[in-house]
Amino acid sequence: MLLTREKKLLELLYTKNRDFTVAELAGVMHISPRTVKTDIKRISGELTEERSGCVLHTKTGKGIWLTYDSHGKDYLDELLRNGEEASYLIPENRKYFVALKLLDAEGYISMESIANSMFVSKGTIVNCMIELEPLFKKQGIIVEKKVKYGMRLIGEEGQLRIAKASIIRKNISVQGNQIADRLQPFFEGIPLAAINTIIQDAENKFEFLLADTAYSELVIQLAIMAKRIQKGRSCTIGEAELRAYQNKKEWNIVRYLSERLEAEYSITLSPGDMAYLMMNLEGMNTRSSSPAAEENIPEADIGEAWDLQSWEEILMEAGIVFHENLPRDEMLKCALYMHLKAMFNRLRHRIHLSNPMKHMVKEELVYEVEVASFIARRIKEKFGMELGEDEICDIAIYLGASLEREKAQKSRNNPNIVVVCGSGLGTSQFIEAKLKRIFPHINITKVLSVKDAENEVRPGYQDLVISTVPLSLEGIEVLFVSPILAESDITAIEKKLYGNIMAAQAADKVKYESLFSLMDDRISIFKCDLKTREEVIRLLGSRLLHEKYVEEGFVESAFKREELSATSIGDSIAVPHAFEGHVRKIGIGLLTLKKPIQWGNEKVQIILMLALDARAQEQFKRVFTDLAELTKDTSYLAKILNAEKLSDMIVK
Repeated sequence: MLLTREKKLLELLYTKNRDFTVAELAGVMHISPRTVKTDIKRISGELTEERSGCVLHTKTGKGIWLTYDSHGKDYLDELLRNGEEASYLIPENRKYFVALKLLDAEGYISMESIANSMFVSKGTIVNCMIELEPLFKKQGIIVEKKVKYGMRLIGEEGQLRIAKASIIRKNISVQGNQIADRLQPFFEGIPLAAINTIIQDAENKFEFLLADTAYSELVIQLAIMAKRIQKGRSCTIGEAELRAYQNKKEWNIVRYLSERLEAEYSITLSPGDMAYLMMNLEGMNTRSSSPAAEENIPEADIGEAWDLQSWEEILMEAGIVFHENLPRDEMLKCALYMHLKAMFNRLRHRIHLSNPMKHMVKEELVYEVEVASFIARRIKEKFGMELGEDEICDIAIYLGASLEREKAQKSRNNPNIVVVCGSGLGTSQFIEAKLKRIFPHINITKVLSVKDAENEVRPGYQDLVISTVPLSLEGIEVLFVSPILAESDITAIEKKLYGNIMAAQAADKVKYESLFSLMDDRISIFKCDLKTREEVIRLLGSRLLHEKYVEEGFVESAFKREELSATSIGDSIAVPHAFEGHVRKIGIGLLTLKKPIQWGNEKVQIILMLALDARAQEQFKRVFTDLAELTKDTSYLAKILNAEKLSDMIVK
C-alpha cells in the first residue's frame, strides 16, 4: 500500500502528464531529492506488483514520467480519486479515528483502551488528544477527563452529531458516486442503501434537487441520526423554536423523511430530532426541479438585518471596488444569495463543510478569490458572520461563472464605446464615422466633451473610453488617441477591444511580463532564512514602505487579510497584500526562502507581496492571471528559487 506522500507524488505525475526532474519534484513536494528517489522506487515496485497497467519511467537526462493503458487509467482513478478506505495506520488520519471512538463511546473510555484497539501506544493517543481538544471546543464540545475512568465528551446531542459528521467527512471523500458504499463501514447495522432510496424518493415527491455535496451530507446526517436514536440519544427543543420550524415549507419534507426513517429502522424521532433534521436541510444547497418555483427568492432566515437588498448592496460595493458588472448579473445575484442563505444557516449551527475544490480554486481562480475575500470581509463587518477559506472558495466559484458569462457575452455582443472629444462638433463626427467604418461592430453609446465625461462616465457601463485629449477618470482606463485616428491609434484600439493576440505570440515577449514589470531590485530579497509568515510579511512590508510603494498601515492591513484566509495560492507561492488602500505606487515585492515555511495549510517558499490598485482593472486582472499560470509552472518556480537577482528570473 502506498503512503500518503507517495500517492501525492503519483498524483502529480498523473495529473500534470509530463516528465519531471528529481529537483522539480523535490521542490513541489517540499522533500529532499533522496526522498524523491526512494519514493519513486517504492511506487514503481507497487505498480509492477499490482499489475496496474502503469509504468513509471526514469531516465538520466530526461527525468521521470508516467505511462498507462486504459486499465492503468482506471487503476489510477480508483486509487487517487476515490482513495482507499481510510486507515488509522496513516498518521494524519489517526486522530480522527480517536475522535470517532470518543463520539461512539457509551460514557467514559480510557486512553489505554483506545490505544489497544488501534495497536498504538498511549503516548500516541495523548498526542492525538492535544490536536482534538481545540477541534471539539470549536464545535461546542468539552472533553471531560476523570482519573481511573478515562474521558468522555460533554455537549448537546445536536453538536455531537455535527461533530461526528465532520469527522467522517475528514476520513473519506464524499464526492462522486457510490457514496453509500464508502460510508457504510462507519455505520454498522444501518444499511445506507435504504437511506439513498429515501432521499431520492423525497426529491421526486417534493420536486427539489440536492447538490452533490448536500446529498452526501444528508446521507451522513440521516445515518448518524438513526444510529444515535437506536442508542437512545435524542435531541431536545423548546416549544417556540419548534413552532417556528413547523411554519416553514420544508417541514413537510422533514415529516416525510422522519416517517420513512422510522419505518425503515424501527426508531421514533422526537420533535427535537425533527428540528435537527430541519436545521440541516436549511443548511443545504437545494434547487427546485420545477422551473416555475425559481421565480421567487425567499428571504434568508438569519436575522432581520439580512435580506436581498443587503446582499445587493454588498455586491454593488464589490462591483465598484473591482470595476465589474456584478450587480447586473441576475443569475449571480440570485444563485449566490440562495447559496449564502444556506451557508449562513449552517454556520449558525457550527456546521462547517469543506470545499473539495479549495486547492484548485485558490490556484486557478486567484482573482475571483480576491473578490470573494472582499465580499467575505463586508459580510463579517455588516453581519458578524465569519467565513473561512472553504466558504470564500465557494463564493469564488460563483464569481468565476459570472465573469465567464460576461466574457462570452462580450464576445457575442458589440462592444460599448464612449468617445470623448475636446475639438468641437466636426472632429467628434469625424472620429465617430471613422470608428464605425473601421470597427463596424462597435456600439458608440455617447460622444462627450471633457466636462460631460467627468460627470457621466462611470465604471462598468462601457467597454472602452476613447479620448482625443489627455483624460484621467478615477477607476476607468482611458485610451488616448490623436483626433485623426492614426494607424498606431487603430492598432491600440484593436488591442483593447479584442485582446493583444499578436503581442502574446511575439517571440520576444517576456514571460509573466505583468508581474516582472512591477518588480524592482529594491523590493526583491533572495534566499532568506526566515521561519514564519509573520517575519516575512514584516520584512517585505517594511521594504515596500521604505521604498515608498506603500503607506503606514499596509503591513497591519496585510495581517488582517491573512486572518480572513491565508493568501497561499498553490505550490510554493503566497501573495500577501493589504485590503484596499495603503498603496502609494503600484509594485510587487519578491522574497524567496532557503526552506519552505508554513503558510496557512500550505508550504510556501516564494512570496510575492502585492501593492496593487483594483481601480487599474486591466492591469489588476493581468497580474492575477499571470499568478494563476505561475502556480502551475514548476520549472519556472525552480528558476525563481535558484535566482540570486531579479535578472536571473526573466526569460523570453
